[in-house]
Formats: sequence, structure tokens, C-alpha cells
Amino acid sequence: MKYRNLIFAFLSFLLFSCEKGDENYFPIFPQKIYTVCHENRTVDPFLPVLYLDHMFYLEKRVPLFFQTTGNDRYSFANDGNIQNPDVRKTDIQIGINNCDIPITITRVSTKSSIGKGKCIRLLPIGDSVGAGYGGNWNCSEGRASVSWSIARQFFMQDRYADDSMPEPSDFITIGTINKNTFEVITNAGTVTCTGYGECRGGWKLSDYLYSRVVEKTENPFYDENQSGENKFSLAAYLKRFRTHDDIGKILNSETDAYVCTPTHVIIQLGLNDSSSDQMYRDRIVSLISRIKEEFPDVIIGLSLTDAFGTAFPKYYPECDFSSNAMNLLKGKLHYKCWSWNAILQQLENPEERIFYIPNYYVQPSAEAVPYEISPSGLRVPAYDTSHYHPNSNAHYAWGYQIYAWLKYTQTLF
Repeated sequence: MKYRNLIFAFLSFLLFSCEKGDENYFPIFPQKIYTVCHENRTVDPFLPVLYLDHMFYLEKRVPLFFQTTGNDRYSFANDGNIQNPDVRKTDIQIGINNCDIPITITRVSTKSSIGKGKCIRLLPIGDSVGAGYGGNWNCSEGRASVSWSIARQFFMQDRYADDSMPEPSDFITIGTINKNTFEVITNAGTVTCTGYGECRGGWKLSDYLYSRVVEKTENPFYDENQSGENKFSLAAYLKRFRTHDDIGKILNSETDAYVCTPTHVIIQLGLNDSSSDQMYRDRIVSLISRIKEEFPDVIIGLSLTDAFGTAFPKYYPECDFSSNAMNLLKGKLHYKCWSWNAILQQLENPEERIFYIPNYYVQPSAEAVPYEISPSGLRVPAYDTSHYHPNSNAHYAWGYQIYAWLKYTQTLF
């Protein structure tokens, strides 16, 4: 409650200016960062990192840094000794120079052993970032290249590591498109996996809610029998496209898809929208409400990523900043995402099984720019200068948060 009051108090005041005359800067920050504790590992090879870029509405480059690290990154180390219960919540106090606002973020650490014998059926709904555009950049061959497949990869590695062989239906990603085939290196060798999603490049939140067809592409969730303007229906989608029952039995082997009733739905939409803050909130609420009307027990995760690039080039001497692609403050995307992530956080309601996933805040800064190595050895931007499609480094940070969040939800329901 204390955190939400902070958001409410500062969001309207800071929407167009976060800089006071005395150069005191005001952040908006996540309530929680999710981690997974591997009891049998002394060092976790992957930990979430909080980035300054996403916390501030900056119109210029400024001298900010985390006091304990001296740069723009703050790593959330795991609690390495979770005995009982299965989740440990630790409040982390974080200091930033030129910032007098007290920052406390709860690290939610869940045991890696959580989830054995439970089934996750995850439906990703989103745009081109959710579809994995850009995820192949700077990605090792065979490795998962989209966030929700990376989450599945982490789960499989856990289950092989503790000699608990995963069944094919233990973690399914649902969809008719976004086919993503990847390899998981395990103690038992290399395992090939395939996942699906329902994310579409260029689509807006309004497209999923209101449109039968978007640029000659059918909206799979459109239900003309719904009264009112909102035509989204997960029930109609399942009736039309179901390929498997909820225990993994194949019902339609003629389609290259995997569709069954989800246990979890991730909604990551907004990058293509140009609505007001209030309209964005109303539309997200409308989508959540429709899903809950039809499937009240489904667990919903809300997320929205940021533009790539950084406002703190001095912390990245290995990068070439001659291109605007490295500048987070180019264009309006960062500013929209900054305010809309605050809105998504306000909508979190664990009692109703609605959660905010802090992908925005853990998205790497300069490391997320799709890059090539120049003759001088510097990283130079490649592929995409629109700031929409970060590389594999970002997808791995997002995938870890999805994985850790899924682990946590399995301790609750």
C-alpha cells in the first residue's frame, strides 16, 4: 500500500517533468523483483538486474548512479539459504545519488524445486516484441530466442538438474503462431523443444479488443456474439482453435499449433498504442475483465517493455554511441512506457490472480541494443533503429522474470 500511494502521488506530478530546480530526481520503481533460489548451486549463473534508465523520466543525460555500485545497474542476488517456507521475501533498500525518495523493493525468492508435478499452460498475448522480433540478435545458436520460451528453458533445466524428467505437458506455451524451436542443454544431453504464442507484429491493444481483421490477419479472439464494443473472448478462441485437451491429449493433429485452456496468460501490449493514459488503463482493464469473466481462475501477468538504449553512456565504454539507436531518450516510446508501467503496477491484485511482471525494469540498457562488433572492437547498433525490438540479452532478462514469477505463483494457488 505504501508503494502504491507513492506511485499515485508522483505519477501525475512527474509525467512531463521529473527534474526539480535543485536537480533532485524522482523515480518510479517496481514493488517486487522475482528470483529463483537453486538450493544445490553455490553461484547462480543468472540473476536479475535493476536498471536506472527505466526508473526515471529523463529528458537529458544526467549524473545518476546506484550508490552501492557506482553505475546504472543493481543486481538482485538470491537468498541462498531458503529452508522453510518455499518463498522468502526480503525488502531491499536502494540508494541513488541526487534522489531523496526512499526506495524499497521486495526480492521474492522461490525455491527452484517448486513446480514438480504441476502443469503450466502459458498463453502469451502481445505484439512484435512478444513474438520475438529482435530476439535472434546476439543469441547463441539453438538457444531460445523469445522470452516465454526462455522461461520454459529455465524450467526444463531445473527439472533435469534434480533428476525429475519433465513430461511434455508440464510446461506448454499456447498459440497458433510464433513457433519457436530451441534446444535445452541438460544433464541428460540436448533436448529440442517447440513453443507457440499469440503475439502479432504491429498489433495494438485495441486490435485485440475490437477488430475482426487487422491488415488482412484474423483476430483469433474475436467473438461477434459478445455484446458491447469489447469482442475479445478466450472461450471463443479455445472453441475455434483447440488442438489438445488439458492433460496433453492430441485432439487435432493436422494443425501446427498447440491450443488448450491456459493456466496463465501474459499480456504485453502497448508499444504500438497511441492512446491517453486513461484510455490505455481502461482498455487493459477491459481485457482483464473479459478473461476473468470466462476463466476466473486463470492467472494473469501484466508486462510492458521499454525502448532499448541507455541514458548513461559513460557506463558502457565498449559501445559506440555515435548512433541515435544507443540513445534511450530518442523519440517518445520510453516516456510512454514509463507512465504506462506505473499504471500496470496499480492493477496488480494477487487476490484476483492478477500480477505485474517487472520486465520493464530488468531490461538491459546498452546491452539490449542489437549489435555487431566494429573493426575497432566496439559494439555498434545493427538491424533495428526503431527502439522497439531489443536483442537476446533483453529476452533472457524478461524470460527469467517470467520463470521466477511462474515459480512464485505455484506456491500460491
